[in-house]
Amino acid sequence: MKIIMDIKDFVDNLKRDKARGELAPHQIILLISLHKLYLENKSNVIETIDLMDVFSKTWKEHQYGFETKNCNLGMPLKVFVNRGYLEIDIKEDIKDFRSKTELKSKITEIKINQVLFQLFKNTELSNYLITKISS
Repeated sequence: MKIIMDIKDFVDNLKRDKARGELAPHQIILLISLHKLYLENKSNVIETIDLMDVFSKTWKEHQYGFETKNCNLGMPLKVFVNRGYLEIDIKEDIKDFRSKTELKSKITEIKINQVLFQLFKNTELSNYLITKISS
């Protein structure tokens, strides 16, 4: 059974910034980054270092659109894993998802799951996500 989710529904279900009540930019930036890597590699397997690099670059490109300055991949990555959007293969348990060093050393592979595959088929995904960064 395929799970098909509309982009708007998916984004509406992402976590909110509790302090501001707005959509947290980290998850949108992560989604844009994963989409970029998927389009480049044509693979559901993402290297940790590649994701960190693209996340950081994407953050810098769009940082004017939101207030937070905390450019950390760890927590949105954890949320996506917990929700089943991504799977990670690890060498050992990750104690602190906020630690880039720990993520680099312990994650051996990141896999994109079916829900994201369905979203990535939509040609308007990147444009739509960019509009949600500052809204």
